[in-house]
Amino acid sequence: MLPRMPRAIDDTRAEFRARQARLRARRAEISAQWEERRPAPFRLTRQIVPGLYQVRTRGSRAYLVVEDTVTVIDAGNPGSGERILAAVREVGKTADDVRDIVITHAHIDHVGGLPELQKHVPARTAVHLADAPQVASEQPLPNPFMNPVLARLLDPYLLWTDPGPARVDVLLNDSDELPVLGGLRVVHAPGHTDGSIALHFPSRGVLIVGDAMQHKLGRLMLPSRLFSKDLDEAASSIRKLATLDFETLCFSHFRPVLCGADRRVREFASTLDRPAQRAATG
Repeated sequence: MLPRMPRAIDDTRAEFRARQARLRARRAEISAQWEERRPAPFRLTRQIVPGLYQVRTRGSRAYLVVEDTVTVIDAGNPGSGERILAAVREVGKTADDVRDIVITHAHIDHVGGLPELQKHVPARTAVHLADAPQVASEQPLPNPFMNPVLARLLDPYLLWTDPGPARVDVLLNDSDELPVLGGLRVVHAPGHTDGSIALHFPSRGVLIVGDAMQHKLGRLMLPSRLFSKDLDEAASSIRKLATLDFETLCFSHFRPVLCGADRRVREFASTLDRPAQRAATG
């Protein structure tokens, strides 16, 4: 018969097993809390309305119109092509589903990813006829800076990052329509560039303005004077956009206005009739 272990050793073992059980229970509790509070996986896309998604690109926002096929709106800075393709996959589509690319204007943060994207998708590219020559040109994109000192300082960098020419298949004009998401209407909105356009989806109550307006700290503003060719023309374009009906207003660099957007644009446009107010908002 084996000698009985001392009671102190039995007590120590029981205490050790109890401590291990408490540790396992605590780990399970922490794991459950983490699963409950775990951040959602990073997503490239944000649904604005059914069928319309905003995409995080390098330095700006693009949009996907998703039906049986996909229409891409803007292509971001150079290097954004793969990110847009990843966004297309995220919404359950493939590169072969991309049938149209629409460009709101010919600045590098909107067309920089276009040559890359065109290598991977069978899409037609549509640009307003006033900006199309810049997109397709073998020459570098025009320097977007209006301040001559900044333009000279940044010209070497812009030349280094220039994406090169991209194919333009369709020349857009005011009031052209594309048969996507119940009808997409092109609205020529010059001022930021000569060929800037907004995209109106009347049946969905959405207006995408590209860089024709800014939305900072809850206020609508004229496009940035640093990058805009003609602020008086930009103000006229905003008054034109104020005649449209839409609930949701989307931008290329700012949070969307999700409700009551047309009323806010009309209120803003009314201030642009007063030169002193226009100078303050620019």
